[in-house]
Amino acid sequence: MNFIQWLVFASGWFGMRPALFEQFISKPLTKAARLVAIGISRILLGLGLLIASKYIENQSFNIYFLSDLTMLVGLSLILHFGILNLSAAIWRLLGVNVKELFISPYKAKSLKEFWGKRWNLAFSEMTAIVAYRPLKDRYGIKIAMFCSFLLSGLLHEIAISFPVNSGYGLPLSYFIIHGLVMYAENESAWVQNIINHSVWSRIWVFGWLLLPMPLLFHRNFIELVVTPLRNLILSIAVVG
Repeated sequence: MNFIQWLVFASGWFGMRPALFEQFISKPLTKAARLVAIGISRILLGLGLLIASKYIENQSFNIYFLSDLTMLVGLSLILHFGILNLSAAIWRLLGVNVKELFISPYKAKSLKEFWGKRWNLAFSEMTAIVAYRPLKDRYGIKIAMFCSFLLSGLLHEIAISFPVNSGYGLPLSYFIIHGLVMYAENESAWVQNIINHSVWSRIWVFGWLLLPMPLLFHRNFIELVVTPLRNLILSIAVVG
């Protein structure tokens, strides 16, 4: 890549494959219109969930993280499935063969599939390059996998606990739990029966994703970062 191509990649895309930007700028690629449609629809759905979270917040039926969860899903739809898909569409129109970084995570039948093939593929690729592949060759798959989750936990501590100076250890605990659960998926025949079932596999995945979610997004982060961000987005949407 020349300097301009590298700068465009480093400042304008969340993926981990700079070689794709060697084609910047060239003939437009297909599927850009589909990504635009997905992006806009997910942003609108996300805004609806942000409004719903504020309503739930003020009602008596706000039980176990319900308002927070609705708010987090809404923000994820806006950012991960909305803005990032619009960004991918723009790059494809400029000839860069980027793809979706979040691929139908609701279809995952195991945590292994969720984290490895469907959720934030850029982060997964980074973790694989930095931790999983080097450690796998030296120490084996199990240790490499668990260390990858430890790295993810530490990075989320920096992103979540450090900005609010509280909740240290909680995001790390979330990823340690997921590392242990993924170990069970590989080693336990009982768990493998669950993840091979069309219905129970979905319950298994989203149970482990959602029930310990307050560890990952702890109270101070919700109150000092997530809620103000929601309120800002809604105020902009209303003004717009």
